[in-house]
Amino acid sequence: MASNEALVLSAANLEIIEKNLGSLANNVGTVNANVEHVDSKVNKVTNSVKTIEDEIKNFMVEIRGTTIVSNAKQSITMDQDEINKQYGHYDSVRRKVNGIFQAADINSVRKSTIENISEQVIIDTPNYWLAPALVAICAWFNNNKDLANRALKEAMTRDDEKTSLLFCLIHLRAGRRDTSLRWLRRYLDMQDPTKMENKIITILDAITNGTFDIEARTMCLDKINKWMTELESQPGYRDTQVDRWTTFLNSFVKNEEESFFYIKNYTNQHDQVIKILDVTKSEKNILDELRNIIKEDNGPKISREAEIDKIINMLVFNYENDELELRKDIAKNKLIVEENGNVTKALERFKETEFAYLKSIDFYSQLSNVVLENKFIKPTVNTRKMAMALSKNFILEAYNKNINNNVQNENLNIEIHIGTWNNNTIDGSNEKELVADLYKHIDTETETEIYGKRLFDTKMMLITIIAVILAVIISISMKPIVGLVVIAGAIICDAYMFFVNYSERDSKIKKREARKTNERAILLNTIAEIVDFKFLYRDGKKYQNEIIGFINSLDYRNYVKLENNSRNIMVGDRNG
Repeated sequence: MASNEALVLSAANLEIIEKNLGSLANNVGTVNANVEHVDSKVNKVTNSVKTIEDEIKNFMVEIRGTTIVSNAKQSITMDQDEINKQYGHYDSVRRKVNGIFQAADINSVRKSTIENISEQVIIDTPNYWLAPALVAICAWFNNNKDLANRALKEAMTRDDEKTSLLFCLIHLRAGRRDTSLRWLRRYLDMQDPTKMENKIITILDAITNGTFDIEARTMCLDKINKWMTELESQPGYRDTQVDRWTTFLNSFVKNEEESFFYIKNYTNQHDQVIKILDVTKSEKNILDELRNIIKEDNGPKISREAEIDKIINMLVFNYENDELELRKDIAKNKLIVEENGNVTKALERFKETEFAYLKSIDFYSQLSNVVLENKFIKPTVNTRKMAMALSKNFILEAYNKNINNNVQNENLNIEIHIGTWNNNTIDGSNEKELVADLYKHIDTETETEIYGKRLFDTKMMLITIIAVILAVIISISMKPIVGLVVIAGAIICDAYMFFVNYSERDSKIKKREARKTNERAILLNTIAEIVDFKFLYRDGKKYQNEIIGFINSLDYRNYVKLENNSRNIMVGDRNG
């Protein structure tokens, strides 16, 4: 009795426990649902915070860029005001010098006007070399020898080089050849090839546009040869120019990685191949650019006097050293404005033109500037051609060192890798062998997986044997028909398992064939890109030879012009 009550009690307790467990399970489910809901809300809040954070970051970047641009614009205005305040009177003197020559040509300037200009300008610009030079010019026009000599001496004290060059050109313009030659010799003797201001470009212009006669040209070219020989003996100068020309030539190299997807993803030499492709496809652009410099039109022919006036104007309006820092700062800030406050990018761009704002640099750098910084220096067309011809050894070394050497390996053996398969090709001519080897590799790799399991396996054989034994026993002890049913069941089971095994094998065979088709397509596309690479390489090789031949053909003497516009053939050692 007690035992029965215990059983009833146990059953009741179990029922209560079961109900409580069910309730607990429901509660746990509710809690889980609530937790998921909270997680969802937390995720939404997190995403919202991330979005707000991104927006704040973008806003701060925008604000920072706007602030930088605003500061840059303000700096430009302040620098320009400072230039106008400190050096604005320089431009007034420059314009007066230019005007004096034009007025003197047509005899329209009065003696009193020249005197007044002289007095006023010497008061307004007490520290500027061109002010006393202008006084000397005006005194010369008025036959005031004493004033001319005193003013000339003051101008030479302030800037002997520029004064000497200016009066060389003035006497040349006046037809006083011997006096002009003495001033020219004085100017050239003062030059240090390791430290030159860009007024030397004035001399190059005079050589290339026919301003100087044969004696003056010979003197200048002899000096140029000596300067270059002197620099050649000192370390560093040549390397700097080779590096500059390397940067220039490399600017034509474009990244071709995205155009050669299969080479990038399925070859082990892809970095080498892409580098060769980048350089190879730039060859034509390099050749075109170099040729365009030489082919550039010289513009309409003008008189010798007009050529001299242009050179005088270039010298007179050349910025003074104390102006350069402000103008350099203006140029830098203008780039910051153009780049919308991206200071890093602006400074990278400025670095490309920084040479144009240096106070004094070596003669090698002046030559490179004439070619590479012509937008800022503005030499005559022939001067740019002459400078490039004088720089041809730098160009050739930069080309051979950094461009041509990168594409020398014509028979590059390229290793192709697709999955676990690897093989090599030089030019894709072994395409059939590669495809056959790929198929063989796939067959070998999948052989065990496909054919390792028999269609009629051990399990099926065991089922058959057991079924036969059972059928015999059942047939002896019972009815034979039951034994046949057992055997029939075994056969059906074996047939089903055979079908499953066959279907699995067939599926694996189809996957293998699909893999062959896919990897064959990858292989053929890779080979096609390698073939394209070889064609591009051969085209580039053709341009390489043309580039080297073109650079070697440059002769600076071809751009030294006589008064009659014929080409000047002179003796010199810079012909290459």
